[in-house]
Amino acid sequence: MNNTLTSFLLDHIEKTGLDYASFFTKEDDEYIPFSNSLLIKQISALISYFNKLNLKPGDKVAIIAENRNEWAVTDFACMFCRLVSVPVYTSLSASQIKYILGNSDSKVCFLSNLHLLDKVSRIREELPALKEIIIFRDIDTSKFDTDKTIRYSELMDAGKNNGEEFILNQLRSLSLEIVNPDLVTIVYTSGTTGNPKGVMLTHNNYCSNVNACQKILSINSEDRFLSYLPFSHSYERTAGYYLALFCGAKIYFAQSFETIPAQLTEVKPTLVITVPRLLDKFYNRIIKTGTDMDEGIGKKIFNFAIDSAHKKSFPKNSLKWKLANALVYKKLREKTGGKIRYFISGGGALNKQIGEFFEFTGITILEGYGMTETSPVISVNPPSNNKYGTVGKPISGVSVKLTNENEIIVSGDLVMKGYFNDEMSTAETIKDGWLHTGDIGEIDPDGYIKITDRKKSLIKTSGGKYIAPAHIEDIIGGLNYVENVMIIGNERMYVTALIVPDRDQLAELAKTNNLEYHLYSDLIKNKVINELIRKDIDRLQSDLAPYEKIKKFTLLEIHFTIEGGELTPTMKVKRKFVEERFKDEIERMYPKI
Repeated sequence: MNNTLTSFLLDHIEKTGLDYASFFTKEDDEYIPFSNSLLIKQISALISYFNKLNLKPGDKVAIIAENRNEWAVTDFACMFCRLVSVPVYTSLSASQIKYILGNSDSKVCFLSNLHLLDKVSRIREELPALKEIIIFRDIDTSKFDTDKTIRYSELMDAGKNNGEEFILNQLRSLSLEIVNPDLVTIVYTSGTTGNPKGVMLTHNNYCSNVNACQKILSINSEDRFLSYLPFSHSYERTAGYYLALFCGAKIYFAQSFETIPAQLTEVKPTLVITVPRLLDKFYNRIIKTGTDMDEGIGKKIFNFAIDSAHKKSFPKNSLKWKLANALVYKKLREKTGGKIRYFISGGGALNKQIGEFFEFTGITILEGYGMTETSPVISVNPPSNNKYGTVGKPISGVSVKLTNENEIIVSGDLVMKGYFNDEMSTAETIKDGWLHTGDIGEIDPDGYIKITDRKKSLIKTSGGKYIAPAHIEDIIGGLNYVENVMIIGNERMYVTALIVPDRDQLAELAKTNNLEYHLYSDLIKNKVINELIRKDIDRLQSDLAPYEKIKKFTLLEIHFTIEGGELTPTMKVKRKFVEERFKDEIERMYPKI
């Protein structure tokens, strides 16, 4: 078979059988399996639909949906027809969706609910290439243009009498027509500035990445993944979907971010593909547990165990550790389901102290590094020699080196084909076969990569000093009452910070210090609260150079959200947007000229 994603799928089905289920969806209190038999039948039905529409190889098909069985069906049906999928985050606005569907010339759009149908219906007249909309759920769509809106279930009758062996032969035949350079998808990057760029990724890109990741992680049929990052996210698509599926693991769909704690204990996953934000929240919840406990021996034991994990006070497996493990650490692991082999963290910087804290309690976090343009995994920490504070070693088949400016550049089969309809940006990013990541980093003597900052986000003060804001943000973000922080200082006299507090943790800080308040807006202006935060910031930044230190800060009353525009769909702060929105607050931290 060809080394393509479709051949990987067929190989997986041959090994596991038609009754085997890889995907599980929670309905009421039960996880419903989606068998390989159902998977291939629905793929075949969609292939018939695409042929009926007379779609040609290279035509684009948009998918706007949360993780679900139909996402995978649509994805693979596109591949077998040599169509190009265009994943779109459900959180995007109508205007953002319009840009992606318009820029890609998507012919068909699959979506999952009425809210998304409403968004697309409002922009439909501005998308002349869009032929039809398919909605995954069986719901009333009568208030929309029903001539061009079809229920997914209506398409499933096609070829329903075809036997499984007939369908497999059909898929094998179609798969043989696919070649490695064929385009699989266009993934639009959620940039922090300007319109997103469409990253073109091929079968070869994904296959090389999946194979290299498997050499490190050794996924097998005993593994269970809890999938909560969207498949639109390149990281989840490769590691939490393709890798898990092709290696025979079981994928359980999280219902929402809020249900993750409950579903961890239900699913008992062995691996979770995650971003640092989830780990930060888990850590903060642990700290809050200790704070909320009534005074007594239980609280003393808990605080002793947590303090020991912070300080690594004694060797693991010593008598003291075994005692702390029996009384506290084991219970923490049980909150993850008790079966976790690894959390695999990417998409942002993992706080080194939080990583080491969890490691001491028996929870291993493997931090990796990548970007959409590299399919996406560039490096990951090997389980046998995990170094917190680094993003691991380059995976097999990937070459990494530093430019004279210490920018990380990458080459190998993982590098994208280019940006869709954007030769200029492609030429700026890929030079002589090397992809310029825009990240500044270091490589230690053992070959481990450490990211120090984004090249484009370096701040230059009015005094000519260069500052890496991400480093400072990571330090301040370690405070349990800080939800988001953004450093300001470009062409300024000194560094300042906008801080979004975690409301519950800030309220706890007020309670601990016997501070009374009526409104949250009063609390963030409270002089004592601000002085306490000032002391914490000064303590944390004591090792920074004088020009790097935060001189002033402002606590913001609002949350940063994707919907509000402050965050990208991958939870990164949109610096330019935030600077513009809070320009008055920023200016008040600097003297008037």
